[in-house]
Amino acid sequence: KQMPYEAITPNDDNVNDTWTPLDIESYKNAFIQVFNRWGGLVFESTGGENYQAWDGTNNGKELAVGTYYYIIDLKTGDDPQAGTVTIIR
Repeated sequence: KQMPYEAITPNDDNVNDTWTPLDIESYKNAFIQVFNRWGGLVFESTGGENYQAWDGTNNGKELAVGTYYYIIDLKTGDDPQAGTVTIIR
């Protein structure tokens, strides 16, 4: 299984400004969630063509530098994928 890259640098230089799980467009029923270290939901999206890349914000507010945790359920019957993504500014 391919895993998404592990860091974003949302500084508007068009390089790693957003986070998109690899090949998420192929899984229209997928459900993606990103949490802060306290378990608070900071981002969620469905997969497929409607996936909205995460830009390191929560409700339009920049999130702090640090490590966040994702869960990706591809809805294929496989166990959800989990890992970390780090915001670097």
